[in-house]
Amino acid sequence: MRLISLEPAAKKLCLQHQDVFVPTTIGLEVLRQQLQLDQHSTVFIHPVKFYDLKLDLGNDLGELPVRVYFPQHLHPGEKVPTIFFIHGGQFINGGIFSHDKMVREIVYRTHAALIFPCYALAPEKKAPFQLQQLQRCFVKLPELTRQTPLSLERLMLAGDDVGGGMAVSLALTLAQSGQLPIYKLLLFYPVVNASFETESYLQYAGGYDLTREEMKWCWQQYLQTDKQKTDWRYSPLLASFELLRKLPETLIITAEADPVRDEAEALARKLRDADGKVVELRLQGIIHDFVMKNQLDKTNACRLAMNIAVDWLKKRS
Repeated sequence: MRLISLEPAAKKLCLQHQDVFVPTTIGLEVLRQQLQLDQHSTVFIHPVKFYDLKLDLGNDLGELPVRVYFPQHLHPGEKVPTIFFIHGGQFINGGIFSHDKMVREIVYRTHAALIFPCYALAPEKKAPFQLQQLQRCFVKLPELTRQTPLSLERLMLAGDDVGGGMAVSLALTLAQSGQLPIYKLLLFYPVVNASFETESYLQYAGGYDLTREEMKWCWQQYLQTDKQKTDWRYSPLLASFELLRKLPETLIITAEADPVRDEAEALARKLRDADGKVVELRLQGIIHDFVMKNQLDKTNACRLAMNIAVDWLKKRS
């Protein structure tokens, strides 16, 4: 942490999490318990409505728990835009407990609905199981909107961390099939390449909460074979320019002291070179997961990132 100046809350969190990760089954449980503990810290929760359901995805994929968030106050017959949000957690962690604060704020401030699928975690399930769940859930969205205030006219896709990478992969897959066109794509510090040799991976390998060794280990829990690392479905940064050109308007927000920063910024450059409509914003003095973690909610970086994301989601192109 002597390399750069961090916001005080980020520096405190980094010091608390030193030497937490152990690359074993015990390490997996420690990481999950640590995030549960972290997200119990006091934070303001925006008032919204929600309901929980389970989608039957068939015998091969089973039931998928889904939470649907929507604004508290709706006019009679009002339909609101829908955001399909894919959560992060380095493939092995995360869920409603970790992202509730974050997605509630998005719903409250955008006056939109948000669909939150709780896909299966690794290593209990390996790729491509998660992407198959998300794709089948996505194509069932018309069923969810028939008796609800959700509209699919301005359907947006969003995700953070590995959820951001999955969101890109899902968008590319849907673009090929022409199903339910996506209006906008929002990515917070997305993980989009199973490679660990970028400058940011080396510069922020340790000491900034998320470590290089932790990410390498988490990818190992997610993928079944090394060959999958170079498949664009899992490393969407490697998708062709022709395929990337099909993505909708995209906003990518990254953190300065983040091992995965460079791959996210490389995706923005590649989208731009593919004639895509994309903006990338890097915020200084902050670390990975800064929009999700409760301890970092009041940082300058989180507040600005949320302001920008909310305004961008609300704006009609």
